[in-house]
Amino acid sequence: MPDGTGYLRISGFGGYDGNSPTYARNSAILEQTLSQVIRPGLRGLVLDLRINGGGSDALAPQVAERLTDRAYVAYAKRARNDPTDPGRHTRPQPVRVQPTPDRFRSTGPVAVLTGGETYSAGETLTQALIQRPARTVRIGQNTQGVFSDVLERILPNGWTFGLPNEEYLTPSDGKTFDGEGIPPDIRAGNFVQEIAKGTHDSAFAQALAVIRCQAE
Repeated sequence: MPDGTGYLRISGFGGYDGNSPTYARNSAILEQTLSQVIRPGLRGLVLDLRINGGGSDALAPQVAERLTDRAYVAYAKRARNDPTDPGRHTRPQPVRVQPTPDRFRSTGPVAVLTGGETYSAGETLTQALIQRPARTVRIGQNTQGVFSDVLERILPNGWTFGLPNEEYLTPSDGKTFDGEGIPPDIRAGNFVQEIAKGTHDSAFAQALAVIRCQAE
């Protein structure tokens, strides 16, 4: 934007190349795009995840890697491992964010826009940014609250089914946001309802105000 604030909307993590669904190709396209958007000198960044259908959890941290110059633990994952005891899980495995070696990164203030249409990998990115060393503010509504990768099985008749069997835990206190979703720091108007009515995007206006206040 004219004042040096960046705006990046991400609608999902995957499907960037219709001719090649491989992770490597999607990762390369995401990196190329981030190098064009997240550059030194940004006054701040508004990251819009309000309409994000999720996708690959491996792609989402690539965004966080562009927004830090220090490594940190984003969250920890654990899976249920006892069919008779729902309270038993594997040992939590930390997921780390490593600063990208690319010189195109930003450590300025970030405002993350979220809502009920922020799903899965969009939520894990939101959760990763909670731990970001530099100032990050979440604005909007709670995310959907559906984090887990899917455990897939095939029944004897050939039918397939999947169910979530993992938890994503905050590194400080082991909290999970399943069901309730990740709450915003600043609650703003419902984006979907505002767009349908053609009214002012109140969360975006709040994000700009936050970025400009912190950048002064």
